[in-house]
Amino acid sequence: MRMYPLTSVVAALALAGATGCATRGYVTTKIDERALEIERQVNQVERGLEDTTVGTGRNTAQIREVDQTATIALETATGALETATAASGASREAKTTATDATTRAAGLEAAGRRLLFEVILTEEQGRFGFGEATLPEQASAGLDALVTRVRSLKAPTHLEIEGHTDATGSTEFNAQLALRRAEAVRRYLHEHHRLPLHKINVISYGEERPVAPNDTVEGRANNRRVVVRVLG
Repeated sequence: MRMYPLTSVVAALALAGATGCATRGYVTTKIDERALEIERQVNQVERGLEDTTVGTGRNTAQIREVDQTATIALETATGALETATAASGASREAKTTATDATTRAAGLEAAGRRLLFEVILTEEQGRFGFGEATLPEQASAGLDALVTRVRSLKAPTHLEIEGHTDATGSTEFNAQLALRRAEAVRRYLHEHHRLPLHKINVISYGEERPVAPNDTVEGRANNRRVVVRVLG
């Protein structure tokens, strides 16, 4: 057996111990560096989650605000529509009331008078064109004779002019057409004979008061007429 000097053995052991310590230190350093890297990555992920949470909360708040704004706008529009509907209904009711009052007043006023005579301008006599409201020249002779007779009366007089049509066309159109024809007669009496307008009432009956059936040419011609009543 080979024998080594004691000093050599001690030196070898010391070297081995020094080498082992160096290795352990290196490993510990690497572990610490890796741990720091992992911790940094974890912190980065946490910050990302916090940003996402904050952004989600902000979006939720914005969505809630938009929803509230839309709700308020809808309620405002609904209220405006209800107000407009109510106003329209009130306007129609007021117009109906005014019309009824005018009709009642005219009826009461006419009740105090008696019919003296009347002149009927049919399509044959008046020659109104189909759908036309312009007073034809042929009608002027009958109106002139009416004025002459009115002025021969000693009592005060009042005139009522009624416009009538046949049933051709819509009810609304016929009402307007009859009114325009009656107004044409009133305008002629005022402009050519200076009869005061406040003593001439105009009424439109449209197709409501036929004097003949509307299923024949002759009947429709008789229904297209203007009636001038002289009351005293």
